[in-house]
Amino acid sequence: MKNILLLFFTLLIHNSTFSQSCEVAKSFLGHTEFILGIAESPNEEYLLSGSKDAKAILWNAKGDIISKIEVHQRSVNDVAFSPDGSKFITAGSDETFIIWDISGEKIKTVKADNIYVKTIVYSHDGKYILSGGGDNTAKLWTSQGELIRVFKGHTCTIYQASFSPDDKSIVLASCDSTASVWNINGQKMLTLNGHTSGVSSASFSPDGKTILTASFDMTAILWNTNGDQLVNFKGHTGEINQAEFSSNGKYVLTSAEDATAKLWNLNGSLLKSFGEEGKTEYTSATFSQNELYVIVSSKENSIDFWKLSKDGY
Repeated sequence: MKNILLLFFTLLIHNSTFSQSCEVAKSFLGHTEFILGIAESPNEEYLLSGSKDAKAILWNAKGDIISKIEVHQRSVNDVAFSPDGSKFITAGSDETFIIWDISGEKIKTVKADNIYVKTIVYSHDGKYILSGGGDNTAKLWTSQGELIRVFKGHTCTIYQASFSPDDKSIVLASCDSTASVWNINGQKMLTLNGHTSGVSSASFSPDGKTILTASFDMTAILWNTNGDQLVNFKGHTGEINQAEFSSNGKYVLTSAEDATAKLWNLNGSLLKSFGEEGKTEYTSATFSQNELYVIVSSKENSIDFWKLSKDGY
């Protein structure tokens, strides 16, 4: 059945082996081309998605479309909510990101890249916006969309840009096969060399002590802040498009073009797999705010909520 997929995983705890079924609890349908970015609002009331169809959609928790944003001229590559949930951003291949009020009123359009905007994120305190894209740079903005600083150094697209938990540092993922760490003042602190293909994702752990990267080389790597590799996550058979930590920092979620999303512990052991290899390519995956679901977008234009156990993991 399409809505129910029995998957087995092996988890070594106290020398015991367990298996658990995973199922799609609900799916959102509304885009006409594949989805590139998803985000859930902090209060869990809304979901935001961006698509190759040049549209962004704001959904309620039931999957009803609240508003459809059709002002970008090309694909909407990434979306983000402000930490207080009062605003959101859509970022596109038309070289702009747009700041919106949660009511759907446009606040400002920002020309942010010379080619396309690939990644967009708010700082944890909501004071800043960080963008990155096809002109190989990342840019720091005020929350009102005024440019503060440009981060130059990569030789290929910035696929993801993320803040550290204290908002004093950023990490950039680039298709030049490296990730880099900078302080907020624009000084490059570290280059992470370890992937053999473009780095699609990079983020800090919730405690700021480690960094997670993922790559088109089908692996993800956990690093310490000195640039040492700690764990290599291997198991995908397609390019990894997204990776992130759980809010407690104890788990890692990856999504890939092998049609699966995977949940790992920090030792690199696979705990659960969502999806079925060869069915459809996953473009993004994130934990729901309550971490009872894994939310996955795909090239079949759907957003699927895969149910975790009733206790989350």
